[in-house]
Amino acid sequence: MLISRRDFLKASALLSSLIMLDFPRIQKLAAETLKQGRVNLIWFEAQDCAGDTIALIEGDAPDLVQVLVGENPAIGPGRVRVVYHETIMPEWGESAIEYLRKAERGELDPYVLVLEGSFPDEDVAAKSNGWWFSLGEEGGRVVTGNEWVRRLLKRAVAVVCVGTCSSYGGIVTSQVLESGGYAADGWSPTGAFGFFDDPVKGIKGAVSRWEEAKPFKNFIEGKGGVQVSPTSDVRPAIAVPGCPANGNAILRVLGHLILAADGILPLPKLDSYWRPLYIYGNTVHEQCPRAGFYAAGDFRVNPGDNDPKCLFQVGCKGPVSNCPWNKVGWIEGIGGPTRTGGVCIGCTMPGFPDKFEPFYKPLQAPALPDVTTLAATLAGAAVAGLAAGYAVSESAKKKKEE
Repeated sequence: MLISRRDFLKASALLSSLIMLDFPRIQKLAAETLKQGRVNLIWFEAQDCAGDTIALIEGDAPDLVQVLVGENPAIGPGRVRVVYHETIMPEWGESAIEYLRKAERGELDPYVLVLEGSFPDEDVAAKSNGWWFSLGEEGGRVVTGNEWVRRLLKRAVAVVCVGTCSSYGGIVTSQVLESGGYAADGWSPTGAFGFFDDPVKGIKGAVSRWEEAKPFKNFIEGKGGVQVSPTSDVRPAIAVPGCPANGNAILRVLGHLILAADGILPLPKLDSYWRPLYIYGNTVHEQCPRAGFYAAGDFRVNPGDNDPKCLFQVGCKGPVSNCPWNKVGWIEGIGGPTRTGGVCIGCTMPGFPDKFEPFYKPLQAPALPDVTTLAATLAGAAVAGLAAGYAVSESAKKKKEE
């Protein structure tokens, strides 16, 4: 594809805005795209707590939020481009479901499908003539939520998974002990799974289970050229994990995808867990405001101690987790777990929460000769940094004992 010098400079400036967290510029362009009706958003909630929706509303970028819920005067009533979001849309029941049918018929092309929450294994529920999650009926037949997602995937130009539940399965995939053993698939009560595979827990995601997700599987596996089109065989899917995901991260990626779907920006570069590198490229530890205490081997002794020391010894999973919120803050530069004295619990990672529990227990000593096994156990994070942290921690403990 040829591009003019002017368009190249424009795209470069937009990418710089994304990288430098220039949200107002991105919001203005994304809002204009939505206003002109060039891209629709369908936000579908599955097994969720609506925490990511709440985080979106809490994001300190109100212009785009107002666009999404139709309160921006520039757009006016009746021109909302988030055509479906059960939590915030005024329609309900069959009137709301009709938007999903329109999307299925191609009347809302192009649209970006935003997924929140994990998906249950309906094959397990069907064995007892039931279902885990339903949304409406057709001809007296219950339509499951999974069926709706599979229908919507057929024409979605891109998928954005907000939160760890929709990305990898999250809390809903946690092992829950019930009388007689573990429920459903031997792991979680509903046999839950996310859109992407969870390589840490070994749970296959929707991309590996559903034929309708094949274009997104092709994207993950790097097969063919990517086209943001409802008929493309290779369509992008992006994870924005967190429990919940940060509101600004959601807004930032949605803004990027809206502009990508409109042909203004290229797709973002992703890491091995399909997360945007410009958000998840570094570990929590690398960006932690307590890093100086870590380097000095000065660690907090008890979780609730009122001190600025490093939290590694009281269970912080920062060395093996990726996100920037301890650096940039949660809302308007304020907050973030280690900033406020709480440990990082690894909520942006595959394997969460089971593989990061107990939350207040220090990370295990790394077996340095077997780096491959350690990397798999700790979601492929910075093994060398963890080993160094453990060494510093043990050295500090010995000095105190002496």
